[in-house]
Amino acid sequence: MNDRQQEFPLSPELCSSLPASCGKRHGVWLAGFLVFSVILLCVTYLPSNLPVLSGAVEALPLGLVYLPDYAMQTIGRMLLGLGLSLVSALLCVALIFRSRWAAQCLLPLLDVGQSFPVLAIPLLVLPFVQSHMPTQAVGAEVVVVMTIWCSQFWGMVQVLCQRFYGVPAELEDVVCSFALTSWQKFWQLEVPFAIPALLRKTMLSMGWSWFAALYAESVVLDGHNWLFAGIGSYVRQAACERNVGALLAALACMLVIVGVFDQIMFRPLSVWAVRFQPGKVGELHPVEPWFLRLLRRTHLFRQCVLFCVNAARRLSRLPIGARYVQEHTVDGDTHWGGWVVAALATVVALFAVVLAWPSLHAAYGLPVLFTVVLCGGMTGLRVFVMVGLVSLIWIPLGVWLGLKSSYAGRMQRLIQYCTVFPANLLFPLWAAGLVACPFVPTFWQSPLIVLGAQWYIALGVLAGASAYPPDLLEAARNLNVTGSLWWRKVLLPGILPHYLAGLVAATSSAWNAAIAVEWLQWGQTTLDVHGLGSFMAMAAARGDVSAVALGAVAMCLFMMVLNAFLWRPLSDYVSRRLKLN
Repeated sequence: MNDRQQEFPLSPELCSSLPASCGKRHGVWLAGFLVFSVILLCVTYLPSNLPVLSGAVEALPLGLVYLPDYAMQTIGRMLLGLGLSLVSALLCVALIFRSRWAAQCLLPLLDVGQSFPVLAIPLLVLPFVQSHMPTQAVGAEVVVVMTIWCSQFWGMVQVLCQRFYGVPAELEDVVCSFALTSWQKFWQLEVPFAIPALLRKTMLSMGWSWFAALYAESVVLDGHNWLFAGIGSYVRQAACERNVGALLAALACMLVIVGVFDQIMFRPLSVWAVRFQPGKVGELHPVEPWFLRLLRRTHLFRQCVLFCVNAARRLSRLPIGARYVQEHTVDGDTHWGGWVVAALATVVALFAVVLAWPSLHAAYGLPVLFTVVLCGGMTGLRVFVMVGLVSLIWIPLGVWLGLKSSYAGRMQRLIQYCTVFPANLLFPLWAAGLVACPFVPTFWQSPLIVLGAQWYIALGVLAGASAYPPDLLEAARNLNVTGSLWWRKVLLPGILPHYLAGLVAATSSAWNAAIAVEWLQWGQTTLDVHGLGSFMAMAAARGDVSAVALGAVAMCLFMMVLNAFLWRPLSDYVSRRLKLN
């Protein structure tokens, strides 16, 4: 592997990366309170046992001849979901940056959207979509694509907002001097400036998107296996039939898909995105991927690209919108708008709580609510214990690999492959091992919760160690700083921003994965551990969509509390104290 090949550095994207002017802390809580209350109304007025439409596919053929067709259907849903996520994220960010009221309303919802468990979406949406769609096939596509959309949309919006707010002042001055309109500024400055970070975020989120897509293709609802043709349903059917050969075939097929996406889509896009990194165009010498070289030698492809580039250039130069003028925000107006939005959100939220409380108190007594809180605490404890154990493994290993330049590039590419691979394909094999060894305690089901999340920590530590200044290491070596002092005073402070970014991503991924991890099936055997994920999975299995929504809201609130009282203060501390100037 050529070490000069383009690799996007994993800059630590901390929780406090948005400026305070665009995301007030009280706005986050008001938005969360508002969303919680609106969902509370839906939970309250849902019937306890919502009937699910009949007609679910009970079995799919497991012949290898069907696997390519299932793979193509899953790939098509993924591409459609990615496209919709990108378009909707650009529209949302354009609205945020062109309307102060939209920014006041939408920016606080970012924490809520990113905290909501993605795997709960197919469980909540499937009954309603199937009852309003003309055919089951259309409903299946809507459910899976919507799940993929939710797994990518909020991250894309956050990255775009971070990059748009981080546009250098000198580039803003250039826009003013050329008298560009808001439309021209959006397409010629802001979007190109955000492309490298947006591509990096999309690449790192692909593993979770595959995870969510495969889970949505095979949900258990009201006692039925709802299998929508795809790799996820193929794996579910193989697990129900205890067919290890089919599971291994699905694993091999997924490895091929991940490799194809990397070689055909992400590597060419990575090389193309180098031109949008300010101040680094002359420093980076990316190796051109073989697929990009092949396309550039194709006359038809060159003509198509030339046509698209000319069309995009003309579209970006349309004089739409007002001429851009650097705004000087008046603090009084900003505070006034924020207080109005806060007042409206408070009124709506209180009204929703007043309406929902009588039915909520009758449907869910204190024992049920206490059970939900206890399940959330068990899942949280499981997540933090497993993440802590993984950190103890990957911090020394990642530092050792990152400080060796000959290994760092190769290992980063390998770990990126592992990050993209959906971990839930391995869950049935793990469940088969637990069933075959009945003396194994249920604790051994817990490591699955970080099977895919651990790679974010590994990638963060490896990136932090690789980016550590060699001069500081040489100075520590000259001063004979060794042992625990070297770790405490030299290395750990240097890699902490990258490690914290990976830790936040890993914890969020582990919380979401709990729905699939804490309730497993192998044949007719069900393996479950006490937690919020198993609470939602078992509620879905018996058709209690209202309990699923209650568990999803509880998990969302747990993650929002962690963001507000743990990750954000830690991010502020790291950004303030551990910065190399």
